[in-house]
Amino acid sequence: MVNSRAKGARAERMLSEALREVMGWQSARRSQQYCGAGQTSDVLVEEMPDLFIESKMVEALSIHPVMERAVREAGHKLAVVAHKKKRTDWLVTLRLADLPRLVEMLSGSRVGQSDPASQNATISSPPLDSSGSP
Repeated sequence: MVNSRAKGARAERMLSEALREVMGWQSARRSQQYCGAGQTSDVLVEEMPDLFIESKMVEALSIHPVMERAVREAGHKLAVVAHKKKRTDWLVTLRLADLPRLVEMLSGSRVGQSDPASQNATISSPPLDSSGSP
């Protein structure tokens, strides 16, 4: 039997690590281990204080109720849901209406620049297969 609390904590650690690696946000960390239960983001990022990150690691996810809850709990912060299945990449979901706000937040941050060597680095996605889907 899977311990869902341990699975959630593992997902939050994995997501924190991925955010440090991909985005260069060295402060990314699980929130629960620092501040206890409550309506806080699953992952905290000092570089992005107005970002509310909900983490889910499940094989089947009904994204709309999860997103609605994240938006409700986020208050004035921008809510995103990071989710993944086994052996897949993390995906990030947010409301389209919030995309301009995210772009504005990211334009003011030092994304991907955790060290001088990464200033010339690029993040690439895998190519699409012949069917046109990722």
